[in-house]
Amino acid sequence: MRLKSLLLAAAFFTPALAVAEPSQTQKDFITYLVKSGREPKVKDATWMTDSNLYVGVFDDRLRRDGFADYICSVAGDHGVSPELVKIIDIVKLVRTGKFVEIGKSVCK
Repeated sequence: MRLKSLLLAAAFFTPALAVAEPSQTQKDFITYLVKSGREPKVKDATWMTDSNLYVGVFDDRLRRDGFADYICSVAGDHGVSPELVKIIDIVKLVRTGKFVEIGKSVCK
């Protein structure tokens, strides 16, 4: 899948403070977000670092800070605790390879 390749390439070429492999719990949370059908807005997601989660959605021209807060909460329910959740425009990522932020939350 082209999107997965772009996200993986970005993850490898983006300077990161922590370069640890995602834990199994973090991987399971990505699977929940993307494949469970319970979060239909989420089109893709990846851990950019061991504490920063990027979530790709379609941009409907609304800020997605509230959605990022929600993802922080859901992450806690699944046993993971990201420090930062960024919501990105998935279409712009696929077309340009750039992460265009449309929402974010510093998780508590």
